[in-house]
Order: sequence, then C-alpha cells, then structure tokens
Amino acid sequence: MLGIFVKRHAMAVAEVADVASLFVYPGDQDGIEETEENGVYTIKLTYKRVKNSIPVISAIMKLKKYNDAWLKAVNLYEKKRGRPDIVNLNVIVPAGNVAMYLKRKWNVPYIITEHWTGYFPEDGRYKGTLIKTLTQRAVQSASAVVTVSNDLKNQMLKCGLNNDYTVISNVVDTDIFTINKTKVADGKIRFIHVSSLDDAQKNVSGIIKVFKKFHGTHPDSELTIVGNGDEKAKLEGLNKSLGLVDAVHFVGAKTQNELVGLLQNATAFVLFSNYETQAIVLLEALCCGIPVIATKAGGISEYVNEKNGILIDVKSEDQLFNAMEVVANDKSRFGNAEDIRASVVHKVNAKSIANQFLDVYNKVLNRR
Repeated sequence: MLGIFVKRHAMAVAEVADVASLFVYPGDQDGIEETEENGVYTIKLTYKRVKNSIPVISAIMKLKKYNDAWLKAVNLYEKKRGRPDIVNLNVIVPAGNVAMYLKRKWNVPYIITEHWTGYFPEDGRYKGTLIKTLTQRAVQSASAVVTVSNDLKNQMLKCGLNNDYTVISNVVDTDIFTINKTKVADGKIRFIHVSSLDDAQKNVSGIIKVFKKFHGTHPDSELTIVGNGDEKAKLEGLNKSLGLVDAVHFVGAKTQNELVGLLQNATAFVLFSNYETQAIVLLEALCCGIPVIATKAGGISEYVNEKNGILIDVKSEDQLFNAMEVVANDKSRFGNAEDIRASVVHKVNAKSIANQFLDVYNKVLNRR
C-alpha cells in the first residue's frame, strides 16, 4: 500500500518516457525478481531480515544488508539497461543516500518526489540527527523536488529544506473512477470512508461517534468503512458499543474495481483526518461525481470547494455533524455529478501528470 502512489506515477510517466523501477526491502530470504508491468521494467530485491536484538549491532547489520542489496540492484540494472538520463527518488527516507550515490556513480541528476507526512508537526516523525541530516543532504543535492500538495511543499520549506519545488498530484485512474450514470436514487443516505484506519491520523473513531448522533435522526442512513489496519478491531469494538452494527459496515480492503462501485453508490465521502499530504481517495471520490466532507488538512483544501464538498476544521465533531446534515437536506448546494468530476479530473489524470513530470525532467536536463 505504501508504494501504490509511486507505482501509479511510474506507470503514468511510462507513457511518455522509458521508465525503470528499483526497490529493495527486507524479507524472509534473499532474492531478485525482474518484472515488466504497464511498460515499467522493475527490479525487486529482497534481503534476509536481520534478527539480531542488540541495538547497535542490529543497526549496523541492517545498514550493511540494505546497502549491499542496493548495490546488487543497481549493478543488475546497469548491466541490463545501461545508465539512465535522470533518477527519480521517491521518499527521501531511507533511500536518499542511494540517490546521492547514483548521482556520483553515473554522473546524472536526480529529483525527489516526496509523499511523507512526517514533516507535519502533527505526525512528528521528522526528528533526530540521522533523519534530518540525510534529508537535508538529499534535498541539497537534488536538482528539483516534487511534492503531491502545496501544503507538503510548505511544510518542507518550514523545515529549511530549500530547493526548486513543483507540485504534482498523485494519479487517479480516471478511466476506472467514473460517474455511475444509471445510479438510482432510493432516498437512503450513504456515507463512505476509505483509509488505512490509522486513528491518530484519520480520526475514524470521530466519524463513528458523529455518525451515531446523525443516525439517531436519520435512521435511513448508513456508513461504509473501507480499509484494514492494526486498529480495525478497536474501531469495530467502538462501533459495537455504540449500537451501530447494523448501520456501520466494515468491509475491509478493496481493489480499485471494487472500490469504485462503493464510491459511485455513496451519497458522500467523509474524511476527518488530523493531517494529510493529499488524500488520493478523496480525489477518486470526486472523480466518481460524489461530494466530499473533509477537514482542512494538508492538500485537501487545494481541491475541495463549495461546489464539490464541505471543508471543516480538524477535530470539530460539531462541524462534521452539520456537514452531514447539509448532505442529507440540501443536495442542491453541490454541482451535479459531472461538475463535481470536472472540478478535479483535468488535474489528476495520468496523461496530465506524466506531462508535468516530463516538464520537470526536461527542465533539469536542459540546465546541466
């Protein structure tokens, strides 16, 4: 799940450039897999997970295995494909050193595409000498930085990470996430929430509590919660304690094709996050032509307006309840499904995003 946004960027850019993907990660055993999917040649290299429990020794062993694995992946790539024109580092931690090494080894520039929420004070993971030093060096050495929202760019600048920034959205498959033109209005109010169910970030418990109050006056309403995560059982327990088992449905993780059907048949999408970088599923909901209720967190306000949704303050359960009431009682407040989709589709489709990346690459290469 953490790599899906990177994969979609790579697949989009593969329509206009020759793209290869390299990544390494710990597993149960060493292994190398080469694949080609949607025009992207990929090297996946696993290295055997370190099980030593002595902190300092464990850290040294992990770093050595990680670096050795990257050297193998890079050497295999160079043997098969030669040297690229440019490197695109996705998420600085932990692979920032790899991008800097490739810049020296191949004498090619690299750009950074950053998705990480750690720069936001509400998240707080951008801390410690090691992470800060790696990030600062990687940004300083990069030829450009791409972020998925203006808010993420501004947070990085607040951290002193100065560079030439460009904001490029995550990709929505606008051929899949479309309007259901045969949707039948049956009078039922259907809210939907999709996330990793990380309550500290997504505040799913807050949605359930507010829905309890809303359902009390709108017994024909239901809430569908899509996603899996470590806190799913806790949230299901809260739901049961509030007596909402018949009205709130936890349906687990869904594929794109399964999710689109749920979005298309919903009355509105709800996101009550405490912080976000962009929230791609909110954009997928808008591409399906349904209005959204979302907090003013991260890059959300860059896409939500009075014609396609309602923005509310972080943690404000009163505002969330009032927004649900608006959705139930004043549907004319929003544009029609076509207008809602049109408000974002030109910004998030694969072709548009591919061309934006190509512009960044060409700008970097032309000034060498």
